[in-house]
Amino acid sequence: MRRSYHDLPARSGLGLTHIYVRTLLAYLLAMGGLWILGLEGIYGHPTPFYALFAPVMPTFSALGWQLPWIGVVLLGFAAFRHFLLPRLQNDAPMPPKTVWRYLLGIFIFAVLFSAAIAMIRGGFHGIEQAYSRQAYEYIGDIGKTRNIQQLFERYHEIHPYLSMHAKVHPPGPIALLWFMSYFVGTTPAALSVATILFSCTALFPLFFWTRLLTNQRTAFLACVCYSLVPSIVLFTATSADALFTPFTLTTLYLFERAIRQNSGRMALLAGIGYGLMILLKFSLIGMGAYFGLVGLWMLCREDTRRNVIQTAVVMAVGVAVVLGGVYWWSGFNVVDTFHLAKQQFDTDQMHLDELSPRLPAWTYRILNPACWFFFAGIPVSVLAIREFFSGEEETKVRWRIFFLMLLVLNLLYLARGEGERSALYLFPFLVIPAAHYLGRALNRQTNNPGPLVATVVFLALQCWFVETAFYTYW
Repeated sequence: MRRSYHDLPARSGLGLTHIYVRTLLAYLLAMGGLWILGLEGIYGHPTPFYALFAPVMPTFSALGWQLPWIGVVLLGFAAFRHFLLPRLQNDAPMPPKTVWRYLLGIFIFAVLFSAAIAMIRGGFHGIEQAYSRQAYEYIGDIGKTRNIQQLFERYHEIHPYLSMHAKVHPPGPIALLWFMSYFVGTTPAALSVATILFSCTALFPLFFWTRLLTNQRTAFLACVCYSLVPSIVLFTATSADALFTPFTLTTLYLFERAIRQNSGRMALLAGIGYGLMILLKFSLIGMGAYFGLVGLWMLCREDTRRNVIQTAVVMAVGVAVVLGGVYWWSGFNVVDTFHLAKQQFDTDQMHLDELSPRLPAWTYRILNPACWFFFAGIPVSVLAIREFFSGEEETKVRWRIFFLMLLVLNLLYLARGEGERSALYLFPFLVIPAAHYLGRALNRQTNNPGPLVATVVFLALQCWFVETAFYTYW
């Protein structure tokens, strides 16, 4: 009897690899078909990516820079196979020290792998090349006022003189990089390395959030998959947007604790986290949809109704504390800045259309998800979609909320393209369901590591393929 798509946990790793390969080929054929019909992405090539098709030429020096990522992958896979995988197969509770030891190991791998992949294109310069473009990046705005307080106070005054990216964002990213420069300096190389280190700390709140939602095994698998998601890997080393992920995931974790445990302290911290997210990137306001969806779900249950009301009120206080405190400290008005950023965004889109006309905005409601499907990693997307539509009974409501979040974030995402870089906040909503699926393949009955091995190997190879074939830094 032929196995169905819903029997994937019982498949061998080879069988799952076949599904990944077929999906990738079907995806590329579909994108090529749309291109032939005239529905192209940004630069006229058949993909909906902002990245430019520019393969690394097989020169002697280029081949030499392939060695670091190969070495990191081999060492990381050996450590995973020898240390973490046996513990996940047993699924026995781990002491806190052991948990932190394994998380630290995944963190070190994520840092090294992101750096090694960036080095494929240009060696060490591949790590710092994005920040070297100071006219485009926040790093060029460090020091344009006397101090960070004046950055907020005079933001509207200095807005015309800011870098391209800073003009459509609040001053939070500049302030964050400026603060980091006190410890590492202001050179592109130093701040790039600091960005990688700080961004990879997102693994820690991801683990605790996932463990709260599911279980310890899924939490570890989510961290492993997250460290191999192509978009996360590629842009952790070359985009300041990666700096926002620790704030986002920490806030989601604090919110979940607050609403589940009826904790006013956690709710206040979650509100403070959400306020900081608003100061970092206006797109992150859309993450409030998750609070609303979970709140509505739990509001329907009598036993958690009080938790929802308390969490909502206290989180609102936390947001007010942050935004009101910044206003008292510097006179910075986040509402006025939002309108200023939106006006700048519209102006930039108009200029882009004059230089290289793009498709209407509605078409990107299709192209952006197509971009995210690929840059989440083919395995992550395939397994997440499977979970969304046929997960276990106990997780169905949660996965429906995750799926609705992806729909909401797609509607709220305004940019036409750039989805692989500037929407890093949505990938956890794919990673966690995919990790839960892989966890079931490691249950006590089958204890089959094949699907997991096939998934991590395919993800690592996809990261290499994208960086080798496409010019991704931004």
